[in-house]
Amino acid sequence: MEHTYNGIYSEAAFEKFEVDDSDFDAATEDIRQRLNVRLKHARYSTVLVEQLARHKLNIYEKFGNELHAYHFQTILDIIEQVENGAVMNVRDFRNEPLAGLKHIHHNSNTFIAQNMLNTWREKYGKKDEVTFQNSLLTNIFYKLLDEYSPAVAQQKALTFLLNRILYESKFRPLKKQTGEWIIYTQHDGTNYYLCLATHQEAKDFGDEVVAQRLQPCFKEFPELSRSL
Repeated sequence: MEHTYNGIYSEAAFEKFEVDDSDFDAATEDIRQRLNVRLKHARYSTVLVEQLARHKLNIYEKFGNELHAYHFQTILDIIEQVENGAVMNVRDFRNEPLAGLKHIHHNSNTFIAQNMLNTWREKYGKKDEVTFQNSLLTNIFYKLLDEYSPAVAQQKALTFLLNRILYESKFRPLKKQTGEWIIYTQHDGTNYYLCLATHQEAKDFGDEVVAQRLQPCFKEFPELSRSL
């Protein structure tokens, strides 16, 4: 199923493979429960919940021209650490349209996934990551359909693809990935965790692309009194 985040389209990395509504709903509910346990007083947006649910289901998320795969539990851990005052690398956005917001730099092992994708993309001469992954995954998926149902074949295809890429890239030098953000703000002493974003997408397309992702957050929390 192709999901939207409060009206903002989010392109699936594997265009021909659907996520069942019930699976996505279960993932979002699980994320909410985890956040409720970790955050006693803070608030979190539906945008962030759905982003984390996407990564929990092992679906890549597209930020600008790049596909990222995050360890959702690592992001939850970082948010909890912010609440406990244990994170020091918080930065303020100083320029419009993001002025007044804060961001935390995180590294949830996305560089490993990116390194694996780079290895196979170079090997097969594919420049576009979505096209690259779709071509590989589709081929594996249809071979598995001879033995399994579509749902099972999809999961096995994803597992096989990631394991194969990992095997082929394990000796390849890792490329450091930086500039991954958790964006949040504060209001009356309460933290509001809003969304995930990257420095690279803001650099390539302007801060407005991040501001657009944040729009539903400020509709969800009108007390923030901000319209980007």
